[in-house]
Amino acid sequence: MNIILLLRVAIRTLNKHKTRSVLTTLGIIIGVTAIITVMSLGEGAKNKVKREIERLGSNFIIALSKPAKQKMMLGKKLFQQRTLDAILEECEGVNQASPAMIQNIVVTHDGTSHRTNAAGVEPEYFNITEWPILEGDYLNHGDIKSAKKVALIGLTVKRELFGNGDVIGKTIRIKNIPFKVIGVLGEKGTNPGGQDQDDTIFMPITTFQRKIAGVINKFQAILFSAKDKNEITKTALQISSVIRQQHRLKPGDEDDFTVFTQDDITQATDATFAILNLLLLAIASIALIVGGIGIMNIMLVSVTERTREIGIRMALGAKQHHILNQFLIEAIIICLLGGLIGLATGTGVSALICKAFSWPFFVSKLAVAISLISSIFIGIFFGYYPAYKASMLNPVDALAER
Repeated sequence: MNIILLLRVAIRTLNKHKTRSVLTTLGIIIGVTAIITVMSLGEGAKNKVKREIERLGSNFIIALSKPAKQKMMLGKKLFQQRTLDAILEECEGVNQASPAMIQNIVVTHDGTSHRTNAAGVEPEYFNITEWPILEGDYLNHGDIKSAKKVALIGLTVKRELFGNGDVIGKTIRIKNIPFKVIGVLGEKGTNPGGQDQDDTIFMPITTFQRKIAGVINKFQAILFSAKDKNEITKTALQISSVIRQQHRLKPGDEDDFTVFTQDDITQATDATFAILNLLLLAIASIALIVGGIGIMNIMLVSVTERTREIGIRMALGAKQHHILNQFLIEAIIICLLGGLIGLATGTGVSALICKAFSWPFFVSKLAVAISLISSIFIGIFFGYYPAYKASMLNPVDALAER
């Protein structure tokens, strides 16, 4: 009995018991749907986060100060201007740099108030972060030198304070200090942490230091862009080395700062999603295993119901391996059919969810391969015992069954 004939017999048998065949595939359909949905949503969420990381800039490096550990010091051990000057002089891989300070404040305009983040930066900041301007002008080095009270605002701030009205040249107040709005930045969206980047006000770093923070030539962070994206890790190590020298840290001393790159954020994100996907995949696979157990039960019932049929086939010359293969192929066809339906269902469910959350829709080849291979494996694994039991029936006893 060749494979083609076995397939025809299996399909004819399954078609004869349509309702039972459909109910048998439900467990596989649910399991595969769960796997496809979980893996597709995981890929969609990961790609969304990657897009948000790319919005931060294409090859940036960030140095952040850490909380001071000395009892007599409060807050953070801030970077000093001499540290930034040393980095620019000694690190050949650095293209541009901008110090930065940020503080959560309340800004007002004509009686309307809004809590937002105020950041002090230099003009290079917008080149490093690749942040476009929608209207007006960027900050310039003249604004930095004279510590002008001017501000760039994000779209969220504009909407909260001005609605659809004109903003250029208008005055906003921060800590009761008037600032002239000189520009509105283009949409940046949320960052990987889910924070609205458009809900920010930017001003010259010198103005922030004197009017908001009350410090001179100190800042919380420094943003850099590397000349060569392929050398970004090397450049980050050079920056760390210079900062350690400037902070007079001895070998073995813990860094009182943190330096990380865009690649570091991406790698951390990928690792997090890999673990999450693995856990969700394990949970989704339980449904597939339950479906396999259901198939084994149904196949055992089928063997019992078809005992006389098995006896007739054996009497007509069918060997044990023919019976074994017949029932095994039936189980595989049921699982594969369930896998294909689950694949289509999972793809549809994933597309709807991704559309609802505005995530990129993506079905990986790996998810498809895992689903179909798992379906076939489940068919073989859980179908083998019923098939083996059928093949071991005694023809005489089988024919005597009523």
